[in-house]
Amino acid sequence: MNIIFGGRKMRNSLLLLAFILIACTSNAQENKKNELQFPQDTVINFEKSVLFFPGGREAQDNFYAKLDSLKKDSLSNVNIWHVGGSHVQGGSFPNRLRDNFQKFGGEGERGFVFPRQLAGTNEDKSIRMTAEGNWYAPMLTKTSKEEKPRYGITGFAARCDSTASIGLNTNPKNRKQAWTFKQIRLLGYSSSEKVYPELYVGNKKCKHVYDSLTASYFYDLPKVTDSVRIDFVIPEGEYFVFNGLQPLTGKKGVNYFASGVNGARVTAWSDQCADLERDLQLVNPDLVIFGLGINDSACDSLTFSPDKFKNGYRRLIQKVHAVSPDCAMIFITNNDSYRYVKGGMEYNYNADEVRVAMIELAAEYNAGVWDLYGVMGERGSVHTWLEVGYISKDQLHFSPKGYRRIADLLFEAILADFENPEEDLERITVEPMKN
Repeated sequence: MNIIFGGRKMRNSLLLLAFILIACTSNAQENKKNELQFPQDTVINFEKSVLFFPGGREAQDNFYAKLDSLKKDSLSNVNIWHVGGSHVQGGSFPNRLRDNFQKFGGEGERGFVFPRQLAGTNEDKSIRMTAEGNWYAPMLTKTSKEEKPRYGITGFAARCDSTASIGLNTNPKNRKQAWTFKQIRLLGYSSSEKVYPELYVGNKKCKHVYDSLTASYFYDLPKVTDSVRIDFVIPEGEYFVFNGLQPLTGKKGVNYFASGVNGARVTAWSDQCADLERDLQLVNPDLVIFGLGINDSACDSLTFSPDKFKNGYRRLIQKVHAVSPDCAMIFITNNDSYRYVKGGMEYNYNADEVRVAMIELAAEYNAGVWDLYGVMGERGSVHTWLEVGYISKDQLHFSPKGYRRIADLLFEAILADFENPEEDLERITVEPMKN
C-alpha cells in the first residue's frame, strides 16, 4: 500500500494507522484535555495533543511505573533528558516542563548550567551566571578558525587561562521557592594535572574530588547555598576547558535535564559532542524527549534527506542506549514555521517530511510521538499562532507565552497517557498560565 503524505510515498501502512489512531484514542480515552485558558487557545487542535505509539510502548509504561512509585513515596529518582536546539536553549519550554513534573513529588535536580554569554548567545534567565577573564568559547553549531574544545552534554565548551572566573546564582530574583544546592559538580578537563578549578562559597574555599569516570570535579559544600564562585589555577602555557556545572540538592524527585544549543541539528549532538555518551552517565535517563528537527529541515524540499535525518537520530539513540538501554523516548514533531534564508525568512515546507521520519523512527524504536505540527493545525497554522501571540515575529520560534503553553500541552498529553481513567487516582493538574 503506497500512501502519499507530505509529497513522498509512505510504504508502511502502520504509519497511516498511527495517525488514524490519534483521533480514535483521543475520543475513546477519558482524556483530561486542557480547557480553553484564553481566547487565543482556539488555534490549538486539542484532538492531536496526545501521545501515540506506532510500535510498542513497554518502555513508556515502565517509565510510568517509576513515576507512579515517585508519586506515592517520593523516595526515588526519575530522570528525564530533553535535547534540542533553540526551543530548548531559551529555557521557557524546558523550565515549564520541569516545574510541571515536580508535581509528582520530591525536589528533583535542575540539571546542567553554563554561562552562555561566553559563546555570545542567549542565557536562561531563570538563573544568573557571570564570567570574567580570557575565554575562547566557540558555538557548537558554528565554524571556527581555531581548534574547538571537546563538547559534551551541555553542548557548550570554553577554554580559559588563569585570569578566568565564573559565578553562579540560582536564585537571582529571590523567588519564594528558591532553588538551592548542597553539592556541585564541575564538568571540564585540563592540559595537565597542574591545572584545576577552585570553588568558593562566600570566602570559603572548598576541596574537590576528581571523578575520573565522568572527568568531573565534585564538591561537598559547607552549607546549603544558591551562589558559588569558581577560579582556576592555571600555570603559564596551560589551559582549562570548562563544560558546565551541575548543582545538586541530593534530594529525591524528577530530575529534569535540558540540553539545547541554538541552530543544533541532530548531527550536532550525535557526531560533534565527543563526550556526550560519557556525560549521559550523570543523567542515566528514564525518558528522553527528542526536540530536534527544525534546523535539519531548514532547507528547500529537494535538499532535505529523511534518510540522513533518521541516520543521525539512530547514531544519537545509540549513544543513549549505551548508557540507558531501556529508557523511554518521545519525539516532538516540528512546529509549523518559516526558516532563515539570505535576505529574510521563507516558509519551511519540510514539516510533513520530518513528521513521517519521526513516526518511522518511533515505530523502529518503540517510542512515542507528540505531534506539535498537528497540534498547531499543520501547514499554514504558524500565521494564526502569530496572530494570537503564541509565535514570535520571526515565525520560527515561539513567544515565551507560547513556549509555556506547548509545555503544558505536552505535559497534559503525558499525564493523559499515564493516568488510567478507570482507576480512582488523585489527579495531577497544571496550574493555569498567566496571560
